[in-house]
Amino acid sequence: MNIKLSLLFYVITLLGYSQTPISKFNSAPMSTYALVSSSSALDQSSTGANLIWNFTNLSQIGGSIDTYSTPSSEELTMYPETTSVLTITDNALSENKIFTKDVGNEVSITGLTRTDFILNYNTNNALIGTFPMAYNATNVDAVAGTLIIPSLISNTFTGTISSNVDAYGVLNMNDLGSGSYSESVTRLKSVQNLSFLVSGLFPGTATITTHGYYDSNNGNLVFRTNSVTIVVSALAINQSTSTIESLLTSSLSIQDQGLTSNYFKIKPNPVKDFLNIKTDLNDTLKSIQIIDISGREVLKVDGNNTTLSVSHLQSGLYIATITTQKGT
Repeated sequence: MNIKLSLLFYVITLLGYSQTPISKFNSAPMSTYALVSSSSALDQSSTGANLIWNFTNLSQIGGSIDTYSTPSSEELTMYPETTSVLTITDNALSENKIFTKDVGNEVSITGLTRTDFILNYNTNNALIGTFPMAYNATNVDAVAGTLIIPSLISNTFTGTISSNVDAYGVLNMNDLGSGSYSESVTRLKSVQNLSFLVSGLFPGTATITTHGYYDSNNGNLVFRTNSVTIVVSALAINQSTSTIESLLTSSLSIQDQGLTSNYFKIKPNPVKDFLNIKTDLNDTLKSIQIIDISGREVLKVDGNNTTLSVSHLQSGLYIATITTQKGT
């Protein structure tokens, strides 16, 4: 049995409430999200200052983890100018990818791959904006490239992307197993309106709308929604999909104690049977906690245990939080 342990060291400083610019587009590497549903419809229609979002009827139906990598040579050929690849892996180990170009903090999308469609912006990248982006910042950009929808279309598309930091206020979320959340956030909304032809004859449209809520205290992307609507009227196609994800709040509450991943040596990773942990010779382990990507604690060991048996865990991606006498 192969166990992939993805090791995360949360280093977060909690500050007071304030509206601040969104410092970066991406989530923090190794962020874990709960895939959720809501018993009542989420109202994201309001824009402006000092809003209150009460997303307090959330139920977890899955989970995912964000990992980042540099593009491979094959990916660079497919998605030119890409500098970073975000892979979102859910608890069924399926993957969605977002390819981006970040030059001088100007962030553009170069590609999107999902199980239901692939977008390649190889003719005209989708510019999000230049970060940090402050409240009321707006960017509109033309986009063009290739769209692939399995069993339906493989053709070119054109359109626009509109991005706007359209609101800030307080976001309230109920406890999903790691604690409730109530903090100041700033929201980035992005809408893509794309046009294409099916079989060169039938016009179609795709509308992709995303909302990202960024914690004003530490910059974390704490809540995100994504909806996709594809319409080809002549073929009676009108289909919509949506996802709602909440950053597991355990990753929001650990205070900065000055340790980094370079402080530790973890072998092997991935691991099959035993995980070995070494720290500075002048430090001592106090506890090790391992959670899965749905946020469930699967193992916790207290004391100075430098070798941890993980052979009983199912194969998958995990996060380890390691606490020593000097910090976490």
